[in-house]
Amino acid sequence: MILFLVLGFARRADADTEAWYRGKYGRNRIVHLSITLGLGAIWVGTGSVYKSTFGSPACRWCDPPGFDRSARDALLWNDTDRAKTYSNVSAYVLSPIVGVSLLVASDHDAGTARLIDDLLPIAETVVITQLLNRFIRYAVQRERPPDHFGTSGRDPAEDLNPSFPSGHTTFGFAITTSAGMIAHWRHYKTEPYIWAAGITMSVATGYLRVAADQHYVSDVFVGALVGAGAGLLVPRLMRRDLQLVPVKDGAAVAGRF
Repeated sequence: MILFLVLGFARRADADTEAWYRGKYGRNRIVHLSITLGLGAIWVGTGSVYKSTFGSPACRWCDPPGFDRSARDALLWNDTDRAKTYSNVSAYVLSPIVGVSLLVASDHDAGTARLIDDLLPIAETVVITQLLNRFIRYAVQRERPPDHFGTSGRDPAEDLNPSFPSGHTTFGFAITTSAGMIAHWRHYKTEPYIWAAGITMSVATGYLRVAADQHYVSDVFVGALVGAGAGLLVPRLMRRDLQLVPVKDGAAVAGRF
């Protein structure tokens, strides 16, 4: 969806605008567009393969700690299906619409290059966090709450224990944080609205995932950290604020914050 907006809504301010793939930053845009499309293809194309290869019906992390039990008891809805639907809408519909549309509206006369520079870091952040989320899930193999408490009505082996961390929460915070950073660097007047609306929806998504009995509070908390952390760092790669520098016996990441 975001990649469609990057390529579909991109437009020129006037007929003399230099092509987005040329000039001082053209190569940088091509590199990051290639990375985003490549990682996105891997994310979409290898989901079932990755699950069948690394997923396991036997959980590695099965018993939740006390605070997760207490939070589940306090926040669980009677109608978990409704909470699940709301969480899907909040994460995968409202968060992208708010984050992307406010950026586009911030500079409605922007040319192709400007829109790519604004929207591509968001897309790159999303695909990187979703791949990272998948890796963590099948490394940790945490049992989902309804499987652990026997309320799912399905064979636990069908889900392969992908509870930790929360993908919905990761997705929401990744979009909000990356969009907020772009708006901050551009000094867009919409920046406060991006942060306020985005964080509100992301927090609501995390709450709804617990209310839907799909995740524990700790799943949501770590998902938020993954999404927000990537949103703060990944856009800097396109801005070249982060660089690998040689140090004794290796390399280090240096940048401006």
